[in-house]
Parts: sequence; structure tokens; C-alpha cells
Amino acid sequence: MKSLAVRLVLLPVLAGAACGTAAPKSDPMAPVAGDASESIRSLPGFRSEMVPAQGFTGQVYVMEAGPSDGPAVVLVHGLGESGSRDWHAVLPALAARYHVITFDLPGFGRSSHAHDLYSPGNYAEFIHALLAPRVHGAFTLVGHSMGGAVALFYAGRFPDEVKRLVLIDAAGILHRKAYVNFAVSAGLNNLLGILAGSGKTLVNDAMDAASQATGPILPVSPDPSFVLQSSVLRATLLDTPLRIAALATIVENFAPIIAKVESPTWILWGSNDAVASLRSGQLLKARLPNAQLRVLEGSGHDPMSSRPAAVADFLLEALSAPDKPRFVRAPLAPLVLPERKGSCNSQAEATFSGDYSEIDIRNCWDVTLKDVHTGALRIRDSRVMVANSRVVSQGVALVVKGSRVEITASELSGKVAIEVDNSDLDLAGIELQGQSASIHVASASRLIFSVSHVDSPIQRRYLHDLLEPNAGEDL
Repeated sequence: MKSLAVRLVLLPVLAGAACGTAAPKSDPMAPVAGDASESIRSLPGFRSEMVPAQGFTGQVYVMEAGPSDGPAVVLVHGLGESGSRDWHAVLPALAARYHVITFDLPGFGRSSHAHDLYSPGNYAEFIHALLAPRVHGAFTLVGHSMGGAVALFYAGRFPDEVKRLVLIDAAGILHRKAYVNFAVSAGLNNLLGILAGSGKTLVNDAMDAASQATGPILPVSPDPSFVLQSSVLRATLLDTPLRIAALATIVENFAPIIAKVESPTWILWGSNDAVASLRSGQLLKARLPNAQLRVLEGSGHDPMSSRPAAVADFLLEALSAPDKPRFVRAPLAPLVLPERKGSCNSQAEATFSGDYSEIDIRNCWDVTLKDVHTGALRIRDSRVMVANSRVVSQGVALVVKGSRVEITASELSGKVAIEVDNSDLDLAGIELQGQSASIHVASASRLIFSVSHVDSPIQRRYLHDLLEPNAGEDL
């Protein structure tokens, strides 16, 4: 009844917005001498202009620097009104040799602001149109934060055009139920009750605090993506391009897009990134072709500001690396394992790495498995984190009972990949192969999938979902 009441109250508000409220628009801005600092304007080949924002309202600011006949490098910024200025600290190093193209995305910086659908897919189409007269042949695409998500989408949609992909602290990759901090940083606090809820204590606390402070802003639907499909709802509930773009990034399912990326990928991540966790970088390294991940120690979410020299060095290294052939995905190879068995019983903070015939964990807390290869993994009444590991079994690869388990960038294969019993699983960048089923549910459990893939006679698909299956279900 409460949801119905809220819905009835909301309708006249939305009707009024539809009848009389238009999205705000920025006046077209002609290029002026002050559109960049003197050091940027003095770069070789510097030029800037305002051009129509194809697919969006108004105009966009575009800047180019460096030799026009040099290898093309396209820079895509993240959330924030600074827009392409985020790249100014690294431009001098790039413009000395490369044809650099950057811009203020529609809705940000000097570009027009409206209530358009600022989604990764729409941004990718916009960039494609923008580059058509400016770039000939494959180019290097670089994206930071939300711009990393946009660059990733572009590389999946137009794989032949991206010679090299560079991602810096890319945001929004995990499923929204496992992803809170990016929403907070974007001012989406009131959506926490819908965007969060992974079962983790920190997330639950954040949800409770947000609910007590303001109440949920979208009580009529468990799926916030419906807001994005209506210009009225975007204007009324989200209001700003930043919030629209942030929500559109968070609700995007990147699993099928990642599977289409073919270019070699360089990933840079701040070790102290509190907005987009390093877990996202690990996921991307595991799922993207020819990918390598470098962690920038001591850096947060915006290394171009805090560590510009290190970012410039990383970009120049990536740009000068020899070209690699297009990626061809191969089936998982069998494991050859020793007789060594691993076990944890009533312990805390145990760590496993290396090869084991099997691992058994019972009544243990804060257990870490990293770079593990094993023929069977059993977890009971425990809290465990698994990263960059493989479990290949003739029977059930992973058995989880009464436990909370987080698995990142890992592969599980067996007659049944996972048997879950009264447990919470948070799975990111996972490949599940089951000869009879990917997952068998012994009793009701909660599973969050981010950018994962399941392959069994029952289903073969990408998963980016929250699942709460009943006892006896096979997936």
C-alpha cells in the first residue's frame, strides 16, 4: 500500500513536469582564447572548437593537439565538470608525438547540459560520429573512471577501430548490488536502497543510513534503470547530467560487451581507489584479451591529478608497446595437480596460494585464496575471498554451505561448477562450466553475478544479475 501511495503522489508531479518543464540547455559557446591554460594552448597543433553533439542536445567542446599525421590517441574523461581538463597534466607528454583528441562529453564541462540519456552506449555512438572526420584507421582509446566504462563499451561495439585500449580506474563495472562508492561519489545516495544490498555489513549500514536520512527515492521499482528511459523521470528524479550518467553507468551490463573486445588492453589502478575498487581492475584483467594490470601504489581514483608523471609514463609505455595480434579465446586447459591437500579449521586470516589436490575450509573467517589451482574446494560456515584462481573437478568444483564467499576473476569447472547451500556468493568476472549444471542450489541462497559467464546444458549466457534461487533449482 505504501508503494501505491507514493506512486499516486508522484503522478501529478511527473505530469506537471511533462507539461511545463524543459531540460536546461547551455548556450552554444564559440571557442575563446581562455578555453585552456596558456601551457595547453601553446602545445604543438593545439586547436579547439564547438561542434554539434550528435545524438544529444546542443554542442560539445572538442580539442586536438599534436601532429595531425601522428598516431591517434583519444582521451575520454570521467564524471565531473572539469571534463577534458582532467587530461591537461598528461597532454604535453602525449602531444609531442601523438595526435591527441579529447572533448567534454555531452552534459559536462563546456558542452551543453540537458536531461538526455547519458549512457555508455549513447556516448560510444557519439564518439564514433565525432571521430569519423578526424581519425583514419585504428587508434588508441584511453578512458578514466566513467570514461573507462565508455571506452570499454566503444571497444566492444567497434572492435576493429580500437588498436589499443587503456583503462584507468574504470568505474561502474561491477553489478549495482555490489557497488556503492561510485553511487555515493556521484550524489546518488538516495538510490542506495536499490543500488546496493550485496549482503555485506558495510553496504547494509550505508543503506540504513541513507534510508533514515532521506528515504529511498525510487520506492516503486526494484530496478532503477526504468528511470533512465523517461526524459520526465530523468529530469525530475535525477535532475543533473552527472547523476544521469552515473546511474546509466552503474546499471549497464558490461559482460557481453567485454566478450567482444579484441584489442590488447592496458589497465592502471590506484591501490587506494575508494570509488572503484581494485577488484574491478582484477576482473577486467581476467576477462579482457591480452590484458595487463598495473597497480599504482598510494594513488586514489584520480591519478592524473595526484600522480600525473606516473600516468604519463604509463601511457607512453602502452603507446610504444609492440602491436599484438587480435585475441582468440581458447577453451580451459586441464589442470595437473599435486597430492597436496589444504585445510582450515576454526582459524582466522588463513591464506592459500599455489596448487592443491583439494582444499577444505570449515568454520574459518577472513580466509584468502589467491592464485590457487585445485581439484575441489569445499567451504562450510566460513567467510572466504577467492581471487585469480581455478577449480577443475570431475564432480562438484565448489561446495559452499552456510558461508559468505567473494570470488573474483576465477574459473570453476566440473560436473557441477558450484553447489550452494544457505549461503551468500558475490561473483565477479567468473567463468562457470558445468557438464550437468553450472549451479545446483541445495537450499535457498543469494548470488550476485558481475560480468560473468555460465556454460551448461541448462543455460549458456552472460550473467550480471542478483539471483535468489529456491532449493532444488539448477542453473
